[in-house]
Amino acid sequence: MNGLEVRNWHMQLKFANNCDFRGTIPTLNAFESLMSFFKKLKDIILRREGYSGDRRIPSQELEDVLIEADFGISLASRLVKEVVKRGDPVENLRSELKSILTPLVRNLEVVSEHKPFVIFVVGVNGCGKTTTIAKLMHFLKASKKRVAVAACDTFRVAATDQLSFWAGEIGCEIYVAKDNQKDPASLAFEAMKSSDADVLIIDTAGRLQNNVNLMDELSKMYRVVSKIDRSAPHMNLMVIDATTGQNSIEQVLAFGEVHPITGLILSKMDGNAKGGMIVRIADELKIPILGVGIGESMSDFAKFSIDKFLEELMG
Repeated sequence: MNGLEVRNWHMQLKFANNCDFRGTIPTLNAFESLMSFFKKLKDIILRREGYSGDRRIPSQELEDVLIEADFGISLASRLVKEVVKRGDPVENLRSELKSILTPLVRNLEVVSEHKPFVIFVVGVNGCGKTTTIAKLMHFLKASKKRVAVAACDTFRVAATDQLSFWAGEIGCEIYVAKDNQKDPASLAFEAMKSSDADVLIIDTAGRLQNNVNLMDELSKMYRVVSKIDRSAPHMNLMVIDATTGQNSIEQVLAFGEVHPITGLILSKMDGNAKGGMIVRIADELKIPILGVGIGESMSDFAKFSIDKFLEELMG
């Protein structure tokens, strides 16, 4: 096949002796390690109760805590106005945050007449994109879908090797660049033409949102696949490192200018996640949260649980 090598990796894991990507770090509960900025709020309440029996929180103190936790100035200011009006400020804040998140937490579902159903996965360098794709492959395969992946991060050999290993472990077809083929758009095009899978996941190179050349390259990939199916990609997922903080907003906006983001996957939720960033993205961008990465193994993918998130966040 011209410029394309389709491999079944069930028996071809020669590099596995040197590269084990299954992860040896013990899986943590998705929200066990979230840092609770609400401890600061409780400290303020207890301090005020001890002196005067007053549970009200000074607006400026509350706003400072929220901004420090990456809620952003605008959202922090709005929350303060609602929270300090009456009753228990912590429970008021819990209610406000839940009302923001609830409409945007959804299941990741592939229900479509398109075959293959094309999913682009994008994100900045180091966001956990490759590991997330492995989790998506496992999740969709468990949902009785035939899954294929195109390893279009053609300049990073380690990414191709990692996806190849996972594809073999899970039992998915993988399309990889052959010889000197470096154009990711060409590989995506040929994968779409060749695949008879139910779902085709297209990996992309991690890139900074201000790298014009790489963003132009991504735009070309979208144009090329749309030549085969005008409605493709049918899902455009962005992986967000949950520990990043406020810069995540700029990342999502920049990638969305190239092609609309239809869903977010939050990676590294087993680490020091930024609670305010997650709420701020939901509030400002209204993009569905379709899942979270909660560990290093391929089965560590779950629906975002608002109740668990708030329970751990509020300590």
